[in-house]
Amino acid sequence: MIAKTEFTAPLRVLVACEYSGTVRDAFRALGHDAWSCDLLPTDVPGLHYQGDVRHLIDGWTPVRHQCECDPEGDGLCQLTGADTSECSCIGPTQDEVEYLERDGALFGRPTYRPSWDLMIAHPPCTYLCSSGLHWNKRRPERAQQTEDALDFVRLLLNAPIPHIALENPIGCISTRIREPDQTIQPWQFGDPESKATCLWLKNLPPIQATHRADDFFSAPLPSRSEHGRWQNQTASGQNKLPPSPDRWKLRSATYAGIAAAIAAQYSDFLVNRKTT
Repeated sequence: MIAKTEFTAPLRVLVACEYSGTVRDAFRALGHDAWSCDLLPTDVPGLHYQGDVRHLIDGWTPVRHQCECDPEGDGLCQLTGADTSECSCIGPTQDEVEYLERDGALFGRPTYRPSWDLMIAHPPCTYLCSSGLHWNKRRPERAQQTEDALDFVRLLLNAPIPHIALENPIGCISTRIREPDQTIQPWQFGDPESKATCLWLKNLPPIQATHRADDFFSAPLPSRSEHGRWQNQTASGQNKLPPSPDRWKLRSATYAGIAAAIAAQYSDFLVNRKTT
């Protein structure tokens, strides 16, 4: 039985270690109060904190002054497009808000709902995925980086948030922490590409596929490749992205179909469905 807390919309959603805004915006499209957080700036304008997710993990969001939220003075939030009376930004002197200063920055959280309802986490996979672990024996400093990465995964999984989904490729999380609850593929959610992605779930059900492989391999081009391969694969079945400074970033981005399914199904589970 999956423990579930009953919530009302909108949900407070933290998307940890995301710079693309893909998952954040999938939740925001459904009307939820979703923030992304990463050490990198966001690729798409939106509610994003560029910094350490530890600053936000217990419900805080960065305080935004009116000149940041509504620089034009037209009553619309610059990042969400919503009326400033309804947007998710917290100003420095609001009622029903508690404040905290961390590392010289001011954070706030609503006293009536101080915790996140849901976290979707994408910890960096560089030192966790199976494809890179063979380097650990040759480079001791990389082995320590794997240990640090595993500690970060544990921190995310143990966060004080009632519902958590953490995603990563196949790697040492499975052997060092615990087996994943689910492994999914982009083609199961409408993208004609292959990339096994594991999900570790806390008080959440597995997400249900929205497409089948047959949907692509029986479809006309360009939904599938000329030779029946997934679009991100070479003839030998390897990922076709060539080496480049941005290769890691391109490969780590969440597929839109997976993001949409996560947002829709977990919204439905937490807000609309009865406890299972």
